Amino acid sequence: MEYKRRRVVVLGSTGSIGTAAIEILSAAPERFEVAGIAAGGNVERLRAQLAAFPEARFAVRDDAVLTRLTGSDADLARRCAGTGGCGLAALIDDPAPDLVVNALVGIAGLEPSVLALEAGCLLALANKESLVAGGDVIARIEGGAQRILPVDSEHFSLSRCLQGRREDSLELVLTASGGPFHGRDQAGLGAVTVEEVLAHPTWKMGNKVTVDSAHLLNKGLEVIEAHQLFGFPYESISVVIHPQSLVHGMIRLTDGSFIAHVGPADMRLPLMSALYHPEMTPFPWGALALHELDRLEFERFEPQRYPAYVLALEAARAGGTAPAVLNAADETAVAAFLEEKIGFLTIVDWIEEALAAHTAKPVASIGDVMAADRWTREFLARRHPGAGAP
Repeated sequence: MEYKRRRVVVLGSTGSIGTAAIEILSAAPERFEVAGIAAGGNVERLRAQLAAFPEARFAVRDDAVLTRLTGSDADLARRCAGTGGCGLAALIDDPAPDLVVNALVGIAGLEPSVLALEAGCLLALANKESLVAGGDVIARIEGGAQRILPVDSEHFSLSRCLQGRREDSLELVLTASGGPFHGRDQAGLGAVTVEEVLAHPTWKMGNKVTVDSAHLLNKGLEVIEAHQLFGFPYESISVVIHPQSLVHGMIRLTDGSFIAHVGPADMRLPLMSALYHPEMTPFPWGALALHELDRLEFERFEPQRYPAYVLALEAARAGGTAPAVLNAADETAVAAFLEEKIGFLTIVDWIEEALAAHTAKPVASIGDVMAADRWTREFLARRHPGAGAP
């Protein structure tokens, strides 16, 4: 069968999600043309990717990274679409690809998501901040939500469960593994090390997401994403602890029964679904065997045990710029923790400080989101000189 090759741009190509996307794209050159890739500072990995896709243009974080990458290689330098946000925009703009994989980390991923949707692209979205901080902006893009293909395992699973059943669905259920400290009291984690926090039991993820998962702020962000993606009210979105990470999402139907999506803890599955959308294609890395499902545990989720999750839901219900403040405070605090400037529990303290000091305002544009983001970083830098970063 002949297919029209899909032109794809991968943003965040050297991170965990980006490299998985590159792996899938590399295996099917007859299906995909990699038109552009963008990365931060991992020069060696990016150089290898550019060698694998000699027609692809690229963007990097800044001029220093560009110099390290290209050196005196004029041919490689000519493939550069630009640096920073301008480079990302150029990869999306001229000409617009069929599909953009947004695997960027942080608020830097918001503007490319908006540009991709405004250009009519399909958006394989792994950047949480686009919906957490900028969901109100994306909601105003005509047809934008319909072109988002979620790459988070939970939202991918919910989208599968909801196919043909949206009108009969009462509740969305997100599963949480519980992270590396499952069963431990969060209040007793003040002395845990960076290495302990990054030792997630079931998923291999980037450092930022792994830290968020350790105090379950990540699950709060995913509740906000689910609300923005599927339009369910917050009171109809719940969480359950599921340590095995095999059931990724469920829906409760009007008759009280559940439909669950079960699959391996492998981000390549939602990525393949997005890249091949709307087709379903064989997964070459092995299916689950039934004996692997011999023990599926589900535990009641007690939000009061996880202060970070509670703060996320408070920001979600406040709306407006509050989720952008939540996100910026978390990014700032997690960066300080990873640099061993603050302790693990201080992350939650910083988020709480920023939200308490901020008065939420309506979001009409990306500018409103970015203003809230800047305010938060500057506020924390003033409050914690030497540990915070503006």
